[in-house]
Amino acid sequence: MESLELRIFREVAYEKSISKAATKLGYVQSNVTAHIQNLEQELGTSLFIRHNKGATLTDDGKKLLSYADQIIHLLDNAKNQFINTSLKLNIGATQTIAARKLPIWLSIFKQKYPEVTISLTTNQQSNLIDAVANQDLDCAFINTEYNNSKLKTAHLFSEKLAIITGYDSIEEISNHPIIVTNIPGCPYHSLLENWILKRAHKHPEIIEFDTLESIIKAVSLKMGSSLLPDSALTKEHKLSVFYDDEIGSSHIKLIIPNENDNPILQQFIGIVQENTQVS
Repeated sequence: MESLELRIFREVAYEKSISKAATKLGYVQSNVTAHIQNLEQELGTSLFIRHNKGATLTDDGKKLLSYADQIIHLLDNAKNQFINTSLKLNIGATQTIAARKLPIWLSIFKQKYPEVTISLTTNQQSNLIDAVANQDLDCAFINTEYNNSKLKTAHLFSEKLAIITGYDSIEEISNHPIIVTNIPGCPYHSLLENWILKRAHKHPEIIEFDTLESIIKAVSLKMGSSLLPDSALTKEHKLSVFYDDEIGSSHIKLIIPNENDNPILQQFIGIVQENTQVS
């Protein structure tokens, strides 16, 4: 029996719903269900009665909840005894990586470690790599290759890339500008430009913006098309979204210094690993 399973079980118990608990924890629903099933198999009993309105504790579930509350309280108290309140976690990321997933991970982290101050820096990837190597940042999310003996990849995952446009047909994309960031070294810029060049046999007109939201807004106004991770998009963005196997996915690396003994950073890495699928 692991503390993570007890925490997930307790959240489902209080929310009376697996889906609501998954949303609050920032997990996918299938992940929460799997942890509950593992716990039930280990204990040899059913902990919840599933029904259309959610999940209700069984008698054994109520017994376990009493223990879970005590265990988690003790664990949190013990953990807090070893956390220096002056600790700070310095994280770097590109704008697209920082836009959607990272805030969820930071929210989970902050709930577990409220004493730790978090600093997030967005910058071009070469600067992020140098900052981690110089230990000005504890870690950084990048989607480019790096060659630095001072660094290592702590986690790797993929994000599907989406061509977004205000037009109804993917064929129309080649006839209009592409909307990209003005940050040097953006891989999405070259990927989309080469994709259009292969089809239209000409370089597209380039329009640059400095924020993710301005790019999405410009695309929605039919100023052109862009390429972004689909995790950066929401249902509120009323856009046409297309996928192409030639473009595929973006491989995100969480890089850290080779010489790293920061226990807080290790906890953050664990949260990222728990909430992504390994590439």
